[in-house]
Amino acid sequence: MDSELQSLYQRTVLEHCRSPRNFRALDCPDHVARGFNPLCGDKVTVYLREGSAEGLLLCGKAGRAAAPARQAETDATAALVAEISFEAAGCAICLASASMMTELLKGAAQSEARQRAEQVLAAFRPEAENSLDGLGDIAALGSVRAYPSRIRCVTLPWRTFTAALDGDTGAVSTE
Repeated sequence: MDSELQSLYQRTVLEHCRSPRNFRALDCPDHVARGFNPLCGDKVTVYLREGSAEGLLLCGKAGRAAAPARQAETDATAALVAEISFEAAGCAICLASASMMTELLKGAAQSEARQRAEQVLAAFRPEAENSLDGLGDIAALGSVRAYPSRIRCVTLPWRTFTAALDGDTGAVSTE
């Protein structure tokens, strides 16, 4: 195995693959999205539960209503990704990416979570000059850029997350 391929499977990536964080279905999620990579067969389901900085659930989410006086405060900018989890059947890179994603986004404001997802997706575009710095363990996935066919494995969980956040019920595909 050459040094580039070894760097692809860095210790961090392997650790997240072997012991994925937040690998479970959420009870009563507010949003669910499913993603599929037809080239390699990766399948990902992302579950989200919303909350607010005050700890109240958003109005109409999960069958519970926020207090009327606070309803105006619980718009998309104040909303949090209170819980995030995933289920997946896929390669090591896809599992590691999903695991790292849930750790990075859990508890973040939805607007910040969306920005982080967009930063990761931008970093894996062909013309990318965007860095993964400041995103914790996600930086370990940077070496995947040297393997264009594996980029979809990294980005599938992130695309699925944004679909869940948008309430998109259609299946996300890497095609």
